[in-house]
Amino acid sequence: MKRALFLLVALPLIAQESFHRAEQDREIRYWLLDPSSHQFRISHDFTVTRAGQKSVHSFVRKGSVVAPDAKIIDLDTGHELKTHMVSGKEVNALGYYPQPVDPDSVAVQGDLEEPVAGSTRVRVQETYTDPAGYFAENGELTWKRTLGRPVNYVTLPPGWTLTSVNTPATISLDREGRVELRFVNIRNDDLSIAIKAKRRAGRIGGVPQKTDEEASGGPARPAALVEARAVARRAIQATGVR
Repeated sequence: MKRALFLLVALPLIAQESFHRAEQDREIRYWLLDPSSHQFRISHDFTVTRAGQKSVHSFVRKGSVVAPDAKIIDLDTGHELKTHMVSGKEVNALGYYPQPVDPDSVAVQGDLEEPVAGSTRVRVQETYTDPAGYFAENGELTWKRTLGRPVNYVTLPPGWTLTSVNTPATISLDREGRVELRFVNIRNDDLSIAIKAKRRAGRIGGVPQKTDEEASGGPARPAALVEARAVARRAIQATGVR
């Protein structure tokens, strides 16, 4: 009886000790804006566990510029943090991270309302400008970037359809009908992505474009989705991935 009582008491304690939140979230999302702006939006979450840490940081890649409307939100409280730009040198002086960053690099700093005690979960929302990696030429947009997260979502601008992608991806449409690509990286290094797309004409020869009817009589699929998935299949065939 005593042994059974001990087990009943110990189980909740074990559950408490095993509870944790991942240091880094698995996913990151990109929304491509009009290619003439060279801009795209980013959103990702991460958890800070260093006791006493008073600020969090989102590091800007070299060659990119982050817009001043960057937001960092404390997901535990729902409050938006005060943000400002800092240099890598200033970040290194804080001593928060095991590896120093380039002193000349730039980061968005979010000031926490209270120092970290246990863990703090935050969400970063930013708009990047990257003329070298995102541009349009001859009516076709190109987006090139290395992706480091295990799961990466990239959404094309409204009215654009996929013409090529160099890496296999799962294709779908979001709630607004935009083409969305999902890349999964199971390797120990980054994925180097190159996406191309073109504007989708609403009509051809004055006739509205039709959706693809399933031969089985199933529901119709939007033509943009059919075309994008055909491009993705070609990427799979080119790389030999199954």
